[in-house]
Amino acid sequence: MTSANRASAKTAFATPFQRWGALFLAGALAALSCATTQAADARLKVGYQDSTLPELARASGVFDDAPYGVEWVVLPGPAAQLSAVYSKAIDLAHLGDTSLIIEQAKAPDAWAQKVPPLQIIAGWRNTDARYPRIVTAARTRTNAERPEDLKGRKWAFNFGGLNYVQYLLALKKAGLTASEIEPVQFGDGNAAATAFNADHVDVYSGVGALVGEAVEKGQARIVLTSDDLDVPTLGVFAARGEAIADPARRAVLDDFLGRLGRYFAWYSANLDTVERIYVDRVKQSAARARYYVEFGKARFRPIDADLIRREQKIADTLFEAGAIARKIDVGVEFNTTFNATTAVD
Repeated sequence: MTSANRASAKTAFATPFQRWGALFLAGALAALSCATTQAADARLKVGYQDSTLPELARASGVFDDAPYGVEWVVLPGPAAQLSAVYSKAIDLAHLGDTSLIIEQAKAPDAWAQKVPPLQIIAGWRNTDARYPRIVTAARTRTNAERPEDLKGRKWAFNFGGLNYVQYLLALKKAGLTASEIEPVQFGDGNAAATAFNADHVDVYSGVGALVGEAVEKGQARIVLTSDDLDVPTLGVFAARGEAIADPARRAVLDDFLGRLGRYFAWYSANLDTVERIYVDRVKQSAARARYYVEFGKARFRPIDADLIRREQKIADTLFEAGAIARKIDVGVEFNTTFNATTAVD
């Protein structure tokens, strides 16, 4: 083994090859391991927007015996994820289910006229409605309780993805335009939440867990949830269209999603271990860790006709509000052929 390969082995989860019962999968992965580009192809670089899943995935052990190396790449925000997956720095981009609406709408050519450059292959969400994934929250001092009360407020958000869609749809729900508030755009959702938690802005649209402690302490209140706006708010992985079409790469993606499903099951069965990891490795406070433990319980949701219908409604609403420049077909953004792998009993 070369020094480069030894270094890679330290950061990945590569272990000896194990056989599958499914002949297609075994054949595809065997071809992958025998290819002349074995060192490059036998790795899967998985983007994630924070360090939580990479740390917990290592602890779960579900990827330890994978016949390919899993390399986790932490890149905050959807913009960084998209840039990395386009440039092939990563193979899977961690996004929200609405991220590709914005991406497709700004593309010079309609995705429906060609093989989509990216497709969502799996989505998941927490299982407890008490912990909404995406929220619009206001500092309690503002006395804002309804969407229309947000007029004139300093409002934090970040471009792209679920946070941005939450911001746009919350504005619409309130009957407001950007000229009637003070919009403050940040590079990613963590930065927006930090400003809100530090009381530098009045309103925040983004991941609920990031401001959950402020809400529990009475320093902030949730004005709107993503459920109020009928946004599915799935965490998703998107892959390049060319990788999905390649049998060997698809076999790796398929296996990875199967292991991710086992990780979700491990998480729910090991909540005490998960909480310790949030505190010891992710460096969260004890109070925030307890919130994240509940928030992080997740399971796959099907990529089906109902999901695509809801996504199309969001895209149409954004178009009608002038938030995206043209009407699009969201169906091309979703790949339904991995549903058998992600099916939940």
